[in-house]
Amino acid sequence: MALRDKVKASALYRELTPRLFALFMFISIGAINFGIDNGWWAAVITIDDFIETFGRWDPVKQKYTLPSSWLSAGSGTANAGMALGAFAAGPIIKKLGRRLSVVVIVAIALLGMILQISIHSYWGIMAGRTINSFSMGIEINNVPMYMSELSPPAIRGSLVNLFSWWEMIGVLIAKGICHNTMRTYANSAWSWRTVLVFQMIVPVIMLCALWLVPESPRWLIQRNRHEEAEKALAYIRKGVATDEEVHEELVLTQQAVAEQEELHKATSYLDCFKGSNGRRLMIATGVQVLQQLSGNAFMTSYSVIFFAQVGLTDPLGSAMARNAMAIGGSMFAFYLADKVGRRPLLIVSAVGMWIALWVVAGVAGYTTPSGGMAQFLLALMLIWSFFGNLGWGSCVWIVTAEVPTNSLREKTISLASTFSFIAVLLVSYINPYVQGSPGNLDAKVGFIYGSFSLLAIFFVYFCVPECANRSLEELDEMFQNNVPAWKFKGYVCHGIGARLTEVQDHNAAGLKTIEGKAVTITETELENQSEKKA
Repeated sequence: MALRDKVKASALYRELTPRLFALFMFISIGAINFGIDNGWWAAVITIDDFIETFGRWDPVKQKYTLPSSWLSAGSGTANAGMALGAFAAGPIIKKLGRRLSVVVIVAIALLGMILQISIHSYWGIMAGRTINSFSMGIEINNVPMYMSELSPPAIRGSLVNLFSWWEMIGVLIAKGICHNTMRTYANSAWSWRTVLVFQMIVPVIMLCALWLVPESPRWLIQRNRHEEAEKALAYIRKGVATDEEVHEELVLTQQAVAEQEELHKATSYLDCFKGSNGRRLMIATGVQVLQQLSGNAFMTSYSVIFFAQVGLTDPLGSAMARNAMAIGGSMFAFYLADKVGRRPLLIVSAVGMWIALWVVAGVAGYTTPSGGMAQFLLALMLIWSFFGNLGWGSCVWIVTAEVPTNSLREKTISLASTFSFIAVLLVSYINPYVQGSPGNLDAKVGFIYGSFSLLAIFFVYFCVPECANRSLEELDEMFQNNVPAWKFKGYVCHGIGARLTEVQDHNAAGLKTIEGKAVTITETELENQSEKKA
């Protein structure tokens, strides 16, 4: 009984209505495509038919291989496409809005996927993947931003985390398909082509579900489309807030947007580097880049090869187990990102990643693991995946979407994600030469990525503020007042943002305040309101 009461009292239970849950599931489902693209590439470069079809004969090894330069180009061109898409995302999203940008994303993605399927050459597949990656560069800017603007403050972390969770699901789906088809269709092109066809399903679902999703009220307010903004907000709060309460939330949001624009008067990319906006860009870029340098970019593209080097007999199956653990970590983050906060999760996550990678590198780098030792190393990598997605896999996009000011949100996220993909690009191009020939570090490459996790601990403590349970407008006030990162949690806001936090959380949960106490709005009240309106 006590446990049930605690669950019912939690913000996630109160505020995650069926309508809100459905909206966010549809908005975030495109992340599956992001995960599939990352997952299939890491898997197919180990499939025999793919290697024999596109590889070169190695007279020394007496078999077909994919040269290191080709592996670098295969990963690098896709990451270059994402970087270009991320940089282009700001103006596109600003002009078209969050909702119509999805149409652009789907159109570009389908074009790239069709090219991957129809052109039977290594570089043709890479060209199609680059185009698809361009669409994902736009998507990873648009979706977390979209979600953060629609979320009630008390559960924003949980809802935005859906994007990372779906991404992990996509990776697991891709590797699961390849793990099955490499056996079912051995020595056939379908051992690797099946996953390329499958990935087209997600954009079609996104396009069909788009009519269920409203435009961001904040974006509509910025465009002076206030009536549409109120309709969108009423659609989101339907069944839990009265018309008067929706209108109050809208008015407060209008006032907050006007205040931010008056205070900042910032509209250009150059403004992102100035004053408190420069600090916000540094935070968003820092978490994005450190996520990649701590091992995410490496594991995304080269985990299967790495598992083979540490002595595992089924490297693709091991990679699937790693992704399953990543999903587990992400599921814990659904609750903890708002309950505990972003900062503790990021720090604990970095500690776990640092220790796990250094131990793996130390054991596998200086011994020849087999049998029980190889299984021990696999267990450590599963722990790395769990901790990685508990914090750095889940909270990075939450923080990135939260910290920018309203007038520069698109541009700040665009720049941060562009720098992130530049980091991924560098890892993709350099890693084959460091892990393989001529560097020949093999498993010892874990020392490099583990060291960045150690650096991440200090970066989070000194630079990353706690954003949980605050409206975006409260965060704006604290940045404007130059509050140190470690003091955000206890800081008391007094502006419009504080009132907006209360109203948003009350409206989302179907609450109203009577004599200073929050009480639930009854169905009768909502029915009476509908009758009066009629």
